[in-house]
Amino acid sequence: MTIEELIGQHPQLPHIYGEWWSFVDMPIADSKKHRALDEIDGIRDKALDQMAQWIVNYHLTDVQHRDLEKKRAILDRNELSSYVNKLNVLPVNDNTRKGNLGEITLIEYLKESRGFDPLVHKLHYNPNFNQSMKGDDCLLFNRENLESEVIYGECKYRSKPSKKVITDIVDNLQGWKQLPVSITFVANCLDQKGEKELADHLIEIHIKIIDGRIPLTNVGFLISTKSSTPNQDTKKTIENHLSTTNPRLVMISLGVDNPQQIVNEAYTRAVAILKSK
Repeated sequence: MTIEELIGQHPQLPHIYGEWWSFVDMPIADSKKHRALDEIDGIRDKALDQMAQWIVNYHLTDVQHRDLEKKRAILDRNELSSYVNKLNVLPVNDNTRKGNLGEITLIEYLKESRGFDPLVHKLHYNPNFNQSMKGDDCLLFNRENLESEVIYGECKYRSKPSKKVITDIVDNLQGWKQLPVSITFVANCLDQKGEKELADHLIEIHIKIIDGRIPLTNVGFLISTKSSTPNQDTKKTIENHLSTTNPRLVMISLGVDNPQQIVNEAYTRAVAILKSK
């Protein structure tokens, strides 16, 4: 299968990814499928505003949103700011921030490119906001036909790309590890919300994926640096080291200048959204 058949077309305008990133689908081989993304100058500031809003939406439950809106009506700015600081919904640990933002970035990409959705926001169920939550980074379904295909992906955010991180991603998306582990968790969440029929259907889907009766597409996503030095450039590093036995695995790379700045500023703006009146 082609890269486009597996992960769809790169997002187009007016989607922020169509404005922020250009792309190229690299030549494919039996053991390698790679879509490389490249940042377009002058768009990052606008993109960070969108990423900040996604961070808020993915971390706060509907109950937390309603509670915050009520607090806005009764607290002045200083008291609201103090309340937000104690909410404990956005991570401050750098590794957790990177991991969560990587998941959000990939999910939003595939939502646009393939039209698939998460059935629950995993981060809403994290009992410790400051630690990475266990489970699949990206688990998406076609709501129009849940049994048509499932997408399961893994994200990594690194200050520098390396053969090891590529190998780690690939190893977790081939062989028996290519199967998602969080479908039962998603089903339990839906059952608790009263969506019992959908929850039962997911259990059936899990069995059919294991049996090979439902197609499973795997996506690896690496966010790291762009550089003229080959071993520090994300696209070139993946091209040099990507090799998989999984014919339905696609790697997506995003190489940017100063990726840490994206993480820091996106979360700073997310906190500002929570504190705004």
